[in-house]
Amino acid sequence: MQKIFLAGIAAAGVLSGSALASDLPIKAPLYKAPIVAPPYNWSGFYVGANFGGAWSNGGLNIPGNNLYGGLSEFIGGVQAGYNFQAGHFLFGVEGEFDGAGFGHPVLPAPTLGFVDQHWIGTVAGRVGLVDDRWLVFAKLGGGWVNSSATLNLPGAAWNGTSTNTGWLAGAGIEYGFKSHWTVKLEYDYLGLSNWSSPTVPSVALNRDLQMVKAGINYKFESGLPAEAEAPKHSREPSEDEDLQKKSQNPIADLVSVPFQSNTNFNAGPFNRPQEVLNIQPVVPMHLNDDWNVISRTIIPVVSQPSPFFDSNTNGIGDITQSLFFSPTNPGKLIWGVGPVFTVPSANDPILGTGRYLFGPTAVLVVTPPHWVIGVLLNNQWSVGGNPLRPPVNAFLAQPFANYNMPHGWYLTSSPVITSNWLAPSGQQWTVPIGGGFGRVFRVGDQPVNASIAGYYNAVRPTGTPAWQLRAELALLFPVK
Repeated sequence: MQKIFLAGIAAAGVLSGSALASDLPIKAPLYKAPIVAPPYNWSGFYVGANFGGAWSNGGLNIPGNNLYGGLSEFIGGVQAGYNFQAGHFLFGVEGEFDGAGFGHPVLPAPTLGFVDQHWIGTVAGRVGLVDDRWLVFAKLGGGWVNSSATLNLPGAAWNGTSTNTGWLAGAGIEYGFKSHWTVKLEYDYLGLSNWSSPTVPSVALNRDLQMVKAGINYKFESGLPAEAEAPKHSREPSEDEDLQKKSQNPIADLVSVPFQSNTNFNAGPFNRPQEVLNIQPVVPMHLNDDWNVISRTIIPVVSQPSPFFDSNTNGIGDITQSLFFSPTNPGKLIWGVGPVFTVPSANDPILGTGRYLFGPTAVLVVTPPHWVIGVLLNNQWSVGGNPLRPPVNAFLAQPFANYNMPHGWYLTSSPVITSNWLAPSGQQWTVPIGGGFGRVFRVGDQPVNASIAGYYNAVRPTGTPAWQLRAELALLFPVK
């Protein structure tokens, strides 16, 4: 009986112990909330610089004056402004001052007239929609343009200068790629009254301007909290290898500013060297978790042999802007597609087409071990600009292959193949062959990519250079 009683107590203790254990609070696993990047702050004062192209619809309306009948030019200058952000809305004011450059080559015969524009100033209010680092804005205000004109008509020589005002309307996009830095791309229309010469007969000067400008701004107030912009001091060797491949990928998540020198030997009728220095800032912009937009701008600084004299014409050529939409997780094949357009920004007719160009562009890239292989493609057609200049239909293909070696060294080949579809048969294609070498290294904490290569134009139009030397120095800014 006693044994049964003790067994019952033991059983009761076991059961009660189990019941008490089930009632004890269980320590839940720690929950870690996902780290959400703070939204970008657009408020505050800023200053910056801009560059681009401008063109008028008419210029001097003189029949047969095809070089100077319309006006296209390089513009560049500074801007300053203030933004006030209220949630997803932005209100602000911005002032810009740009110098305008339009040169006139010496011609064998006198021209009937030409136009110069010296400077453009604007003040406008801005209103926009903000989505974190992205800003889409419109602007409305006024502007001033200082112009001069010269006429050499039979019996009617005249020269005059005037500053006139007009209204300004525009729109654009801006992206905050660093805590204190933003980049923008905008289109502006400046409506001005016509200016008529006091000659008989009178000649009308149409000074309405269309402008496409890219710019960069420095914000005095940081767009991110201090803890979000703390620098990363340590790095692994694999990061340098990754940087080496990213620097060779046109649509990588990497901010870079390449300076590419292209020297073409024995160009023109006097066998003079042609020099084209391309300044090519590349800025990746994050649309969302799935898509990036990569902005690639080409600003050519050109020294062009004259077709008439044993001399060179120097200045800015037509600026090209590409936008590549690319998935953030593309798989083995990295790709990007989007629009490309060229603005008639040349400050001399010899240095540009005088036309606004537009078309599609695409990039395909694969990165097997030690390699970065791909191709960049685009085709552009003339869709505006000076109607008296010849139309344009131009194709470009740039295949590239890079073999990466230890210590940042690599072998490279990246010929630029072009076709002018409107040229006569046999004069359309330029096909270079060649290559070179380069290295990705650091100067202090600043990553740099340097390379040099030579190319022979195996297929080329009559009278064009046979050899090209290309040297490039790129400053790299990895996205943290």
